[in-house]
Amino acid sequence: MIFVAIGVLSLVFSISLAHVVLDIGLPRTLEDVQQTALQLEELIKNSWTGYGSVTFVFAVLYLWQQAFSIPGSVLLNLLAGYLYGITMGTVWTSLLTAGGATLAYGLAILVGEPLIRVPWFARKAEPLNRQLEQERQTGGLFWWLLFARLFPFSPYWFINLVSPLLDIPVSPFFWSTFFGSMPYNFICAQAGDVLGDLTSTSDIVSVSLVLKLLIVSFISLVPVIWGKAIQQWTRQIMGLPPVLDVDLEKSLNNDDVELTINGYSRLPNNTSNAA
Repeated sequence: MIFVAIGVLSLVFSISLAHVVLDIGLPRTLEDVQQTALQLEELIKNSWTGYGSVTFVFAVLYLWQQAFSIPGSVLLNLLAGYLYGITMGTVWTSLLTAGGATLAYGLAILVGEPLIRVPWFARKAEPLNRQLEQERQTGGLFWWLLFARLFPFSPYWFINLVSPLLDIPVSPFFWSTFFGSMPYNFICAQAGDVLGDLTSTSDIVSVSLVLKLLIVSFISLVPVIWGKAIQQWTRQIMGLPPVLDVDLEKSLNNDDVELTINGYSRLPNNTSNAA
């Protein structure tokens, strides 16, 4: 109920802010974005006050959409490319994507207790926890998170909600989201730079785009795959004993994995049996 209440109140606030300050609504179609872009462009050109107002309202709308995993970020990405240009639009939307995801991270702390008691959610979270524990041991946590953000078929909403429950630190969560969202945001901003020539969002989201994102995401796997070898090599240079595979396996093969945050259990011990 808290999550729903916050979502509804923030939606009303965001739409009201856009209507009162800029006299616009939340764009739902490509035609809405094209019309809104022309209106906002005039405000930006007129004064620094107009530029600041547009940027502030845009940020509020984008953060709300990301925080509650609302579909349609492609429309705001197009608008950013048109208003701010390719480079600035990419950086700005990537920063807002990371900021919105971090807000979702914070909201998950509020609603995590009832969520983790849902059998489906707990079953999905436990194997992910095992994988993340392995990446922590090998120093590849950031790179794994980066791959998850770059991979176009990842359930981003699930990653946002489960991250604080798996005790993922905010810093790698934020920066992996920032850099991981850049390729997609860049393509959208590039398309937004020629917004008037687009006829539908299918001109942007195509098979070639998905293939490009897949290639970039698999490149990011290189540090994950070779992370263990790099760690062993680094320890050898520093004169430290190597990490043995048997020690790592013992730390990962515990059937009663518990997700803890702030000192109390978030995942029931019998979750694995329920699966």
